[in-house]
Amino acid sequence: MSKLINGELQDPKVQKKIYKSLHKGKISTVNAIVVHQTGAPSAEHTFNSYTGSANGAHFLIDKQGQIYQTALTTQITYHVGRVKSRCIEEPKSCTTAELTAANVIYLQKGISYSVRVKNLHNHEKAKSYPDRYPTNADSVGIEIVGSYNTKTQAYETVNAKQNASLKWLASELSTHLSLQAGDVYRHPSVSYKQASEASTASW
Repeated sequence: MSKLINGELQDPKVQKKIYKSLHKGKISTVNAIVVHQTGAPSAEHTFNSYTGSANGAHFLIDKQGQIYQTALTTQITYHVGRVKSRCIEEPKSCTTAELTAANVIYLQKGISYSVRVKNLHNHEKAKSYPDRYPTNADSVGIEIVGSYNTKTQAYETVNAKQNASLKWLASELSTHLSLQAGDVYRHPSVSYKQASEASTASW
């Protein structure tokens, strides 16, 4: 059994490669895990991007299934982006009044799409989880190495070694952080991302 101590997942399966530049403040409570794909062909591409980018996740799984921890689980990282309305995506999860309020923001005429998305995100993040989807402020991100084909608009298939590592990692983190099965999400489920991202990931 692994140990989670001061934000570090301690286990022989996990190699530490912490980028303090990814740390954006303390997480008070971790409510969920968000699974991503990198859109890059190798782990090195992602590591290189982490040295000069504000965006990144807490863990990365390479094509051989090796797990790297790239940020402490006690720290916020920028990996989710603006969240969708859970009310709109799952109408049965909220009241009619709440759905109407979300749609008023999302469908407001005379305002650009990007501004409407920003306004809806701000509306959502004022809610408590699980009435909203997880945000940067209360989730841990797992990146899986996988290229994105611009012609087919599809991410590379997650391989068996990666999925085995993802299953182990999601299980260990869920145990340590007291999360349920429904608290693990694919990135496109919660944010405005390409639908094929992490679509072949399994845990």
